[in-house]
Amino acid sequence: MSDSSKHALLVVLNNVISDPRVRRQIDWLTDAGWTVDTLGLGEHPTPQVRDHFKIESAPQWARSTGGLAVIHGLMPVRARFKTLYQNQFPGLAGQRVAAGSYDLVLFNDIQLLPWLDEPSAFGRVPSTTKIHLDIHEWFDPDVPHNTRGRALIRPYYRYTRNLIASPKITSRSLAADAVDLYTNEFHIPAPPVVRNAPPFVDQKPSAVDPGNIRLLHHGVAAWERGLRELIEAMGKVDDGFTLTFMLVGDPGMIDKLTELAAPLGSKIQFVPPAPMTTLSQSINEYDAEVMFYPPKSVNLEIAFPNKFFEAIQGRLAMVIGPTKSMAEIVSREGNGVIAKGWEVADLVEAISSMTAENVTEMKKRSDAIAPDLCAEGERGRFFESIGFPEK
Repeated sequence: MSDSSKHALLVVLNNVISDPRVRRQIDWLTDAGWTVDTLGLGEHPTPQVRDHFKIESAPQWARSTGGLAVIHGLMPVRARFKTLYQNQFPGLAGQRVAAGSYDLVLFNDIQLLPWLDEPSAFGRVPSTTKIHLDIHEWFDPDVPHNTRGRALIRPYYRYTRNLIASPKITSRSLAADAVDLYTNEFHIPAPPVVRNAPPFVDQKPSAVDPGNIRLLHHGVAAWERGLRELIEAMGKVDDGFTLTFMLVGDPGMIDKLTELAAPLGSKIQFVPPAPMTTLSQSINEYDAEVMFYPPKSVNLEIAFPNKFFEAIQGRLAMVIGPTKSMAEIVSREGNGVIAKGWEVADLVEAISSMTAENVTEMKKRSDAIAPDLCAEGERGRFFESIGFPEK
């Protein structure tokens, strides 16, 4: 049931138009009749959004090495947030929050949670306004070891992260199954998982060429996503398999991958990324998505990536490592193969077990579950999670 009287502010430290999870939240809310405003980077993201409050860049001095040393070395934590972020917020956003103009304020980034401590906004927000935090995944309890100025940043990082448990937050959700990690640490109610599934695409699996089973890996170019292992595995499987990379991110990183794959010739190719809105249709020509994420961090151990669901909408088979969240679905539904472990040899064995016949069957299984593992299937979970269940 739609309700045009409801108003929401979505808060995100990102360019809204390029963030598929936030775009999906906008779609769900506006489709249900809500009026939606956004506070984030970039320009007005979509006609569905009434007002976009653009977060401007911090002053140049505050982004310099010396400026950051002053900010984190001398300022109290609240002043740090104001200098780095809040002073760049349009004032009208805080005024509307304080005036109770929103039924829901939805935070998509913990980096912006210190705004909750702003008396002129959240110190006055009425109790009727619900505040939801979409935590997304696991945030390490300490600053990553490779962060410059780690010792100076640590107090601010911990202050910000501890706001996950703020009593001002009325509800929370996750994109991956870090539920026990957060409940054990913060003693908060178990946040439901709202998965990063794209909209349903009405299409059928493509035919499999017995002489060339086409593997795909799409997404961000990052070593920790098993790309080195995947290239090495492709050098050890027979010529009946080819791999296509469809990558976004650092061009220099993509160049390094291209150089690493060069000795394998036509067995590995690189293609430009497809638009997010048509991605699942663009990858339909392939046969299997490879997602091999050695668990070198907590988030890789619990990974439930967008590409898993995009590949299902593309009607592809799956080739994955034993990552729990993905493996539970693949094992239950039979729409792919699961490597036995995290060695390259395990990935080679998994790929080599695929034939045109069993890949065809796996793609049919992905087709069968596509109507459930899509944004439409997650919509109800989203509204339940924010405290406005649809009737």
